Amino acid sequence: DLHRMGLIVRYDAKENPTDPFSRQRVKFVSLSDQGMKLIKAGKIEDEFFIFSKGVDKLLGGYISVLFDLLRDTELQLKNVTIYEFMFFVSAIGTETSFNIGRRRCINLIKSYRNLSRIQRHSVIETLKDKLKPENYSGSKTAKRDFHNWYNKAEQVYSILRQTVYFEVRDKKLILKQGRSSNEKSQYFHNHYVKKTPGFELHHVVPLGWSENEYQFKLLDTWKNMVYIDGFSHAKITQNRNRNIVMMANEDDLMLSDHNENQIYLKNRENILYSTDKQNDMLDYNKKLLTTVD
Repeated sequence: DLHRMGLIVRYDAKENPTDPFSRQRVKFVSLSDQGMKLIKAGKIEDEFFIFSKGVDKLLGGYISVLFDLLRDTELQLKNVTIYEFMFFVSAIGTETSFNIGRRRCINLIKSYRNLSRIQRHSVIETLKDKLKPENYSGSKTAKRDFHNWYNKAEQVYSILRQTVYFEVRDKKLILKQGRSSNEKSQYFHNHYVKKTPGFELHHVVPLGWSENEYQFKLLDTWKNMVYIDGFSHAKITQNRNRNIVMMANEDDLMLSDHNENQIYLKNRENILYSTDKQNDMLDYNKKLLTTVD
């Protein structure tokens, strides 16, 4: 986990760096630059920010996903229960047949909350009964285990509660005070855009990448947001929110991950924004990357 968080680097017997997301023999280990930042942080709050950035990488960008859900003033979710995380949130951006988008997730959470307490209990008990390894054949990965699923969700919540952003109360994840924002409304105001079904606001450089309060404020601004269609948003989530480099092709925009993964956002089809603000957005993105990336 420390390797996947970017805090250490592990090497094989030939001193070649190993892939943090694969199982390889490890012979050596060293602190990464990010790990040194954590050790040398002068303030406890900065330590929490740097640690939280690592957690976001470890969890594949789920800090940003949860921010979107809990900070949306129209949704007024206020919290996400551990079962809501299991059943719906954890399916966002997965490379499986269970993959759903954020809008679909929100609708499912609302439908789940409209059930009576007895009905919700019945859903959980039915899943417990159905999702037993002995009910499935094949390899271990082909089997379903409700208790293992729940234990993993508990582990995620245990990690999230150690970040600077969230608290866990009665198995409900909530935002810590001081994390609300009106910058989303500023996006619509400055780009002369109206809220449109099928489109979602997205932070280009994720909020979870902040290493201190100053960086958080730099990222949490309408200049670091794009209003894009849900399909494009889902592709960015599947790429662990690494499409942080903004480029332009006339009135269209592109978000790249420094490699070959590029999301093309055609104006008025995949993105709604004011082209008059394009140069400001590109310039701000360039400055952000020198500060945060």
